Amino acid sequence: MRGGKGREGERGKVPCVCTKNQVTLSFATWRREKQVPWTSPLSAGVSFTALSHFAGPSAASRGTMGSGISKGGAEGMPLETIKAHNDCINCMALSEDASLLVTGSDDTTAKMWSTKTDCVEDLGTLEGHQSFIQCVTIYDTYVITGSKDATLKLWDMSSMECLFTYVGHTNRINRLICTGEFIFSTSHDKTARAWLFDTQEVEEPSDACIRTFEGHTSIVSPIIFVPGTSIGFPDERGMNINPADKVITGSFDNTARVWSFDTGICLKVLKGHRLPITCMDTDPKGTILYTAGQDKAIIAWDIARGHIMKRVDEAHAGAILHLRVVNRLAYTCSTDYTAKCWVREGLENTRTYKEHTDSVITARFHNGILYTASNDGLVRAFDAKSGALKRKFKGHDSGVTCMTVCVKEHNGEVFTWIVSGGNDSTIKVWNATGLSEEFPDVPQPSHEYDFTQDERLDDLDRRLDDYMPNSPPPDDASLEILDS
Repeated sequence: MRGGKGREGERGKVPCVCTKNQVTLSFATWRREKQVPWTSPLSAGVSFTALSHFAGPSAASRGTMGSGISKGGAEGMPLETIKAHNDCINCMALSEDASLLVTGSDDTTAKMWSTKTDCVEDLGTLEGHQSFIQCVTIYDTYVITGSKDATLKLWDMSSMECLFTYVGHTNRINRLICTGEFIFSTSHDKTARAWLFDTQEVEEPSDACIRTFEGHTSIVSPIIFVPGTSIGFPDERGMNINPADKVITGSFDNTARVWSFDTGICLKVLKGHRLPITCMDTDPKGTILYTAGQDKAIIAWDIARGHIMKRVDEAHAGAILHLRVVNRLAYTCSTDYTAKCWVREGLENTRTYKEHTDSVITARFHNGILYTASNDGLVRAFDAKSGALKRKFKGHDSGVTCMTVCVKEHNGEVFTWIVSGGNDSTIKVWNATGLSEEFPDVPQPSHEYDFTQDERLDDLDRRLDDYMPNSPPPDDASLEILDS
């Protein structure tokens, strides 16, 4: 049974190098040629993206164009400003080949944009949700959206049609991820669900839901899929679920839960936070979970045993909104107007990125630079090693809600762009070219440390992860309540 049709939106009015169908076909070709199996944990965070490709700046473009850098070099003005939606932009996702950007908005629509062209071209509008779109992801030639209307929708990129509407949740969808075979979602209805990605043989919409993870007593938001290392076998329905596959959810009930995807049974309840868990990530091997939340704490967990390996109770002075693991490091963003860098082994804070005048919503690391998006309306670029502010990108009229880093090699030159979305309903494209020139040949993550930090890391590398002591949660009587 198929969902309702979407409507194709207006095409961009500026002639571009690449049409909608050409973008989609190049994406599909790239997917077929790669054929790389997924072997790492997959998490649903705000704006979980790959790197985008842009051509060099064109002579003319829709919207507002600028040089990108002020004379003083401290502030960057937008190369392009696009009135993308009729209400605030909540989320964005980039295709795996970086040819397509999708944005989701409070105006109940998602929009598709070509990022292969000289200017960001509007490819069409996905219409059909009855309330605002909270999350979006892309897989192959399909877009998946999650909305406050309690549904997920699967869209075909080329036709702009809604191929299927997933029903089962009873409240707002918060996060979603797609493995290519399954879709996972979390909701305000206190559950997480697993759905079939291929719905061609599904007769009723409710049959697309194959697992419901029930047990949390409040809103479920972040979710991570951790694939097993062994090879599973198809069951009677043809589904290849590895018995070792795990799903991890974080909740406003202050706990995280580890679930067996095979059985739907809760394997571990991770108790340690004193207020809602807002964000989480795993190490690259999927053996250690890092959680953070409104209680200002970061906790490292042994996923297999469900034990606390390390905790930092005052990691920030305010609620932690974003956590992202990058190799041996982790980056966090907070309502205390800062972002921070941590060495994962031992959770040692090595850098604090200041200068913000409001909450830091999200961050992206690329080639020695940490880019942050803030509720003060600015995107900033910091030298990740020294913590020095290199550039401020000023142009949004209100808070920045989502952001991605985009890189393109064009005519032998490498261009770096930032694409951001905000509460002001606009997409802005920024020129970050040249910020990373001092880091061209330095492999990650060695760019992050000075000599003292190198010595400390060498010492930490000699320790086993299990050496880190367990830290019991503080006594409830001493809890400090943070307004949510």
